[in-house]
Amino acid sequence: MKIGELSRKAGIATSAIRYYEEQGLLAPTSRTPSGYREYADNAPERLQLIQTAKKLGFSLEVIRDLLDLNGKCSIEKTMRQTSILLQEVEQQQAALARQRASLLALRTVLMNHGAGHPVEGVCAEHFTVN
Repeated sequence: MKIGELSRKAGIATSAIRYYEEQGLLAPTSRTPSGYREYADNAPERLQLIQTAKKLGFSLEVIRDLLDLNGKCSIEKTMRQTSILLQEVEQQQAALARQRASLLALRTVLMNHGAGHPVEGVCAEHFTVN
């Protein structure tokens, strides 16, 4: 199938398909005599897999490493990369929880200080993130 048909079937812009090709994530199976790219029948599924992996937070470099030429992914590699990504998400969640706690504490201090009163020093004392 040509790139336009692949774009319609996968719901992905032709520019994105070309970008994925440049990144080594998708390759045309051949070219027509006039130079048009021809893609395999499984190309729409491969593009959907790439899009899903991106939404989950995998980088294109990692996705390239996970997929073989037939569009199948290595379970072992995917498990390893999933564990790494989960650890990163957990670290981000912990940082956000600390930030939230600090913001709540600051808001409480400011509310207790009273409206209309100068807050010199109050903000400086409490603008800390644990």
